[in-house]
This record gives sequence, structure tokens and C-alpha cells, in this order.
Amino acid sequence: MTLSLRPLLLALTAASLAGAAQAQTAPDIKFSGFGTLAATHSSEHNADFVGTIFQPNGAGATSDWAFGVDSKLGAQVDAKFGDRWSAVLQVVSQHTYDNNYRPNVEWANVKFQATPELSLRAGRIAAPSFLVSDTRFVGYAQPWVRPPVEVYGVIPITSNDGVDLSYRKQFGSFTNTLQAYYGTATARLESGKVKSKAGWGINDSVQSGDLTLRAGYTANKLDMQLANVDTLLGAIGQFSALPAPIGPQAGALVQKYRLTDMKTSSFTLAASYDPGQWFAMAELVDFRGAGILTDSRSWYLTGGYRFASFTPYATYARSRSSVANEPGIPLPPAAPLNAGLNALLNNQFNGSQTTVSAGVRWDFMKNTALKLQYDHVRNGAGSAGQLAHPLPALVRGSSYNLLSVALDFVF
Repeated sequence: MTLSLRPLLLALTAASLAGAAQAQTAPDIKFSGFGTLAATHSSEHNADFVGTIFQPNGAGATSDWAFGVDSKLGAQVDAKFGDRWSAVLQVVSQHTYDNNYRPNVEWANVKFQATPELSLRAGRIAAPSFLVSDTRFVGYAQPWVRPPVEVYGVIPITSNDGVDLSYRKQFGSFTNTLQAYYGTATARLESGKVKSKAGWGINDSVQSGDLTLRAGYTANKLDMQLANVDTLLGAIGQFSALPAPIGPQAGALVQKYRLTDMKTSSFTLAASYDPGQWFAMAELVDFRGAGILTDSRSWYLTGGYRFASFTPYATYARSRSSVANEPGIPLPPAAPLNAGLNALLNNQFNGSQTTVSAGVRWDFMKNTALKLQYDHVRNGAGSAGQLAHPLPALVRGSSYNLLSVALDFVF
């Protein structure tokens, strides 16, 4: 993600002012870190399995075993300036669009605790899209090798530059936390970028003992730059100069699958129950797309049982995208473009797939866990699922297996 300097400077300035106001007390500084060393093997050799859309390659067609799908290293500095002001900086190194591991600023914000219940943050903040948004990169804090891509791949941008407001209130045995945010984000892809204009979101979570319930809503307007899509839409747009009905049909196609001013929204529900000996989690995201982005509904259910230092777990995840065959322009010269458009929709924008996973976590030493996970993935009918760079030989709707091993640690 490209760093926007203005929110960061605002955050650092606010932190400096807070430090000056609390000059009589030295700030309380805490350093921590986390990381994952992982390798993934895919039985599908006609495409790459990747952890996010921001990775240029992965396991399968590019490498028999890929180390960049889940490996990462992060460092975090937390600073407290008295009772009300605090700041956090988090830097994460992971496999990115340009095939390197250059560190990226994931968080850089300052927090003002206005009252015991109300707090305000400004700067770069974790996008509160999912149940484990705050620990999305901390593999040690999660049961799986990776969060289910069917759900967490729907909103892949992990942080926003802006502000958020959080209000936490105790009601008997229940703790209710209401959070609202406003911000922008820009992320680079292998052959383009995606920019979220000023968007907003609100979520509410209720916690009582071992039970956590969460609901959220986000609304964004996106612009994307994708060279292959721009080229295809440009070729289709050339037919718009023809007389009716062909010209208007071509213009409507270009508008229908546009890459700019795409108003998107998502509604999420989540639940987690963890009494200690065992745990269960579930999340659902209902995504409403526009332009080239299609509607989808995704969910997962996972559970595990802890005995001694071992935690076996299982997950069922499913995603279905609303991608129908596009008739295109009813002219023989446009047939290759119509075929190219349908191939594009199913290769890049139809993430329909189902995954059945089984794994085991072994906490063999303090702050360190070893995980082994097997996934059986079946792509939706006519879809490449969430595979990247599908080759012509890929059979749409086929299935494949993944084997992943990961060493997670915190310090």
C-alpha cells in the first residue's frame, strides 16, 4: 500500500503535541513483533494459488513450493503519552506486487482517549472489516495458517488513511463496542493499482464472556487501473461509433464494466465462541459490486479442540460470485472481444469456490506455534476461483489440493 503522508504527518504531529503536553512524564514505549515462515504446495500447475490479489505469483504454475504466500515479518512500536494520548506504528514485510519484501507501513496513528468510553484515532488505521482485522497478519493469534481466502479476499485492503471513532460501554455482563471510520486507501497490483476514495464504515460488536458477536457495514467508491481491462474495454468502445443498435450496446457494455467510480458496499456478520477447551468461529460477508466488480456472498465456519499443546481444527468455506455469461456485441467481428470479456470475468472477477480444510497447530514452545494445513479447493462452475494467472490449460470448475506448513511466532 502506498503511504499517504498527510495522515501520517497529522498523526505524528498530534503525538508530538501530546508528548509536549505531557513533558513532565517520559512516554511509555513498548516494542513487539511477529512473523510467519511458511511454505505452500499446490497440486494445480496451471495457475498460482496466492494469499492476496497483491501477490504477483504463488504456489502452482510458478513454484512447486512457494514461500511467499504466507511468510511475513512485522514490528510494532506502541507509545503512551500520559493517560489520554497514545500512538502506534506497525511495519510489515511480506510478498508484494513487485515480487519483493520491502517493508510497508501498515499502521501509523495517534489515539486520544476522550473519556473512559470514547476514543478517537487519526492516521493509518487497520480497516475494521472482519473479526480478526486487528490481528490479520499475526498468524500466531489465529488457528489457521491463513484466514479463509473466500471471506478475507473479498476486502483485501487492510488499512485506511483517515479517522475512526470508538465508543465502548458496559451493560451488565455485556460489553458493546461501536466503531465508525472514514478514510481512503491506495494499493498497488502487479499490473495496476486500486484506489478507494473517501469511504466510510460502521461496525458493532458485543462481547459476553466467551462469546463475541459482530456486525458491520462499509461503503466505498473505487477506481482501478488494470491494463488488460482498459485494453479490452477500449476495443469494445470502438464499436460505439456504429449506428443503433450496435453503437449504444457497445457504449452500455463499456459503462457496465467500467473501472472508475465503482460504488461498492459490504455487510458482514461474525460470531466467535471460545470457552478454552474448544472454539468455533463463523463469518459472512455480502458484497455489492459495481462496474467490473460483481456481487458475491461468502462465508466460513471453523472449529477446533485443544488438548495439551495440540489443536486440530477444520474449516468449511464458500464463496459465490454473481457472474453470468455476457452476450456482448452481436457482430461476427466482435466475437473475439465477447469471448475475451467472458474469459476476463471468470478468470479475474469470479471468485466462486468451496474449500474444505483440516489442520493441526502445535504450540511446542513459548510464543511459537507450528501449523500443518491441508485444503481441498473446488472452483465454481466455469470459474478459476481465486487462482491467479490461469493458463489456457486450466480446467474451469476443477478442484485441487493445497498443503501448507507455517511457523508462527511473536516477540
